[in-house]
Amino acid sequence: MKKFVAVGHWDGNTNTTSAAMEHQSKALAERDFRLNGFRAYIVLTEKAFREMQEMDCFELYEKVKKLTSNYRKYNEITDYIEQCADIMEQKLERC
Repeated sequence: MKKFVAVGHWDGNTNTTSAAMEHQSKALAERDFRLNGFRAYIVLTEKAFREMQEMDCFELYEKVKKLTSNYRKYNEITDYIEQCADIMEQKLERC
């Protein structure tokens, strides 16, 4: 089982947040996030998340651009990862 963390929002709420779960594959994790009412902008493996924590803001922005086609959310996702990495870390540890 691999751990995945997603950045997105819950149905009926537009505030950006994160959620984490353990699953066999990224595709199944994305499906379960959707079924649970979480609309993910990006879904990261634990390894990818750790790599992103080490990046500076410009590298992180370029990585986010490659992970989502929603260009309106590039800055929002990058800021969330930079500012809330500790929250994402805690969610990964709990799952």
